[in-house]
Amino acid sequence: MAGSSPESKDAHNSLENSVRQAHVSVNTEVRGEPIRNFTCRELPIGRLELYDIMIDPIAIYRRTEDIDKDCNDDFLLATQLEGTVVIKERNVEFTQHPGSISLMSAGEPYSIIHTQKSHRLILHIPNEMYKERILGHQAGRAFRPRLMPAGGLATIVHVMLKSLAFEADKLTLTEQHTLAESLLELTAAMLRSDVDQDYEQNHAKQSALFRRILEFMEVNFTDCELTPEKISTANGISMRYLHSLFQQAGLTVSKWIWERRLKATREDLLDPSMNHMRVSEIAYRRGFNDPAHFSRAFKTRFEITPSKLRHVAAKQVAAPGE
Repeated sequence: MAGSSPESKDAHNSLENSVRQAHVSVNTEVRGEPIRNFTCRELPIGRLELYDIMIDPIAIYRRTEDIDKDCNDDFLLATQLEGTVVIKERNVEFTQHPGSISLMSAGEPYSIIHTQKSHRLILHIPNEMYKERILGHQAGRAFRPRLMPAGGLATIVHVMLKSLAFEADKLTLTEQHTLAESLLELTAAMLRSDVDQDYEQNHAKQSALFRRILEFMEVNFTDCELTPEKISTANGISMRYLHSLFQQAGLTVSKWIWERRLKATREDLLDPSMNHMRVSEIAYRRGFNDPAHFSRAFKTRFEITPSKLRHVAAKQVAAPGE
């Protein structure tokens, strides 16, 4: 190329290689001038990962061989801070502008065309976590790539991701996990809102019943004797139909109860006003009658033991500036 030194070519190639190995493996295609600017910051948010990416115009392709290479099947929730990108996954194609939210899967081929200098935030949600915590709340639905325009919950998610990009490296471990939980719930609400209108028209009666059952379980989840039989009897349906409703939502009755109890116990352990109670007492009042089983489930769910979480939280309260 006329006017290009070997050093500049090496620099361009190095940047392109960095793009290809950033948050997932991809192939690239330069559009016009070689890229001169690319940065990718990885920011931990509890069990989630947020990537803050700035890049010059370029085409990015995630192919089957790239997926086989890194075996990454996370779901990608992204917002645009600057610039415009054209995204295609499956047979869905859309243009993402600043303020909107897109959802894709790293486990499927896709393309992202950065038509101009771009600043983009990409949140990685592990596959199993997405299916359990987000897709599980969308009865009868499966994943599909989608774009949610700015406004309503999408704007709230956009602002939250933007704030996290600025503050993530200043957050304590406890704050990271708390915000990750809030972000997952907010994302589930946003996606549910995006498609609830059509769903409610087709499944109004079933949806109302499912909501009533969830409300009953929310009130009674601390009852250690809460069983599918007790739930079905209280709501006037058979256990078979109860399990069917939860299966359509991608859940099981027992998993919902365990998840709700674990989350409530975690909130209690982080509450300084509960410090006078032993961990086993807190677990019992939230419906767990087997301390050993509870401890194992808690560590599996939050990747930290109940006692360690309480210890970390207490240290952070005692020394908030550290």
